[in-house]
Amino acid sequence: MSEENRTQMGDGSDQYTQAAGQMAQAAKQFGQQAGKQAAVKSAEQTANAAAAIVKASAEGGKAAAEIAAGTAAGGPWGAVLSAAWSMRHSLYKVLICVCLCTVFFVVLILSLPTILTNSLFGLNGTAPYPDAVLNGTYQKLVSTVTQIVEDGYQASFDKAENWVISGGYDYDLSMEAFVNYGQSSAGYDVGYILSAYSVSVEPEDVSPEDMEEKLRSYIDDMFPVTAEEKTKDSVRYLACTLHPFNQEIIAEAFDLDLSALYEGTSRTYEEVIASMAEALKRALYGSGNGRTPPLTDEELLSFVQMQECSAARRHLLTTALSLVGKVPYFWGGKSDAGWNDEWNTPKLVTAAGSSETGAIRPYGLDCSGFTDWAFKTAFGISIGAGSWNQWDHTTEISEAELLPGDLGFLAVPGTVSVNHVLIFAGYAEDGKKMWVHCEGGSGVILSSPDYVTQYRRLTNIDFDTVMGGE
Repeated sequence: MSEENRTQMGDGSDQYTQAAGQMAQAAKQFGQQAGKQAAVKSAEQTANAAAAIVKASAEGGKAAAEIAAGTAAGGPWGAVLSAAWSMRHSLYKVLICVCLCTVFFVVLILSLPTILTNSLFGLNGTAPYPDAVLNGTYQKLVSTVTQIVEDGYQASFDKAENWVISGGYDYDLSMEAFVNYGQSSAGYDVGYILSAYSVSVEPEDVSPEDMEEKLRSYIDDMFPVTAEEKTKDSVRYLACTLHPFNQEIIAEAFDLDLSALYEGTSRTYEEVIASMAEALKRALYGSGNGRTPPLTDEELLSFVQMQECSAARRHLLTTALSLVGKVPYFWGGKSDAGWNDEWNTPKLVTAAGSSETGAIRPYGLDCSGFTDWAFKTAFGISIGAGSWNQWDHTTEISEAELLPGDLGFLAVPGTVSVNHVLIFAGYAEDGKKMWVHCEGGSGVILSSPDYVTQYRRLTNIDFDTVMGGE
């Protein structure tokens, strides 16, 4: 298997997903009142102990970037958790896990969405469900929210189509001119929606049914649609644009003022929701891909619109960038087109050739799995499995000829033990060459690596005709 694997010593053998599960089970059995009292009493002491370990390991610059990212995303607990997962030495990981056995329950009480913890641990005075599992509860809620968002997307698409039909516009020309940015919301952070709902109501009032009702009342506003009438050879058609998921409606649906201070704290609702969403992700899946923040819709579209390229190349770029910060690296990870609900769920690494083989990791994509996914999702065309196969579908170009959608390789296949393939994304405002790729230890990222030596253009993709002409 010709892929890039950037793991370091200590990774691949530590079963932290299992550890998280054991912590959750211990917390569940801890007892409601005793758990609350112990958590509050030991919070400062435990945090100090964990912070001391974090400080010791961070000396000399170790994990500094990950700790900073965790602090920004999740506050003090985010820093501790980020540091824990960034440690490369097994001894530090063991010590962190010991501290986090207590911290984990504190996070569950103080940070995780009450829509999960109320039903799971009986914190609202009800008896815990004997068979409740945090991941299972989360997945049920994910299914509900996902369906609502899909319904909102379909409603907006139908709206645009109805404008075309009712207005007597040429249907084929209108569909060819249709610009769809809704796909950039693939894999949106459901944890954010759950966390936003949790802080919007009193703990005893949390209800999945109430959440669904409030979200559904905003279905028509989830994906804004605009249109412009145009003419081609005296034929009228409607150029519609389906815009990305409107995250502002989440605050509206749950009647939240994100800039207001959250009760009893010096943090805003926006900061608290972000912290809760991060705690939820880390409690469920360990570090997952938490080091790379997802691109906002505004950031994604702004970057795409800067690139001077064809509509088809922009479409591929939008598709590829939609996974930034949302899908982790997984050795041997492949996927069909579209969002995969198995991403970020714990799975056994079965592909041979990696230090992670045999370990449990959040499921995602490897480098060639990501590039193939992007082309399958954007155009319905596979460019092959494995970086070697993808190389065989390309021809050499110069660095100056690079256009968004071209491929880059770490090296010529066969000359290195592991290879890496990337999609050229274009240029940043400062002129740096940017690549979107799935990198070991980071997941899908947009970055400017300096190790790309081979520039290639696909021979089985005609960007001038792949979308029916431009």
